[in-house]
Amino acid sequence: MGDYYMLKTMQIVPGWTDFRLNSGLRVDLLVDMKGLDGFSFDQCLQMSNQAEIEGVKISFLHVNQLIANKKAVNRPKDQLDLIYLQRIKDILDTQNPDS
Repeated sequence: MGDYYMLKTMQIVPGWTDFRLNSGLRVDLLVDMKGLDGFSFDQCLQMSNQAEIEGVKISFLHVNQLIANKKAVNRPKDQLDLIYLQRIKDILDTQNPDS
């Protein structure tokens, strides 16, 4: 992936701080998200899912939090995302009925 020293020193400006990995994957750093007002960062991190990309573990919001955010933002592209996120949630709920 490379050395991203700048991540330790860069100023994070909400909505404007992003960069691309060597693979071309765009990473957008967010410090605040609509619809998640009742959650702290630590709570979101605890509920998050992880994936390894280019040898780096990356945390992603839980599907329920993504749905809450998309509903709160409510742009046309978010409305489309909601259709697919709800399908994912339905599959996960079927696989894990007790969670």
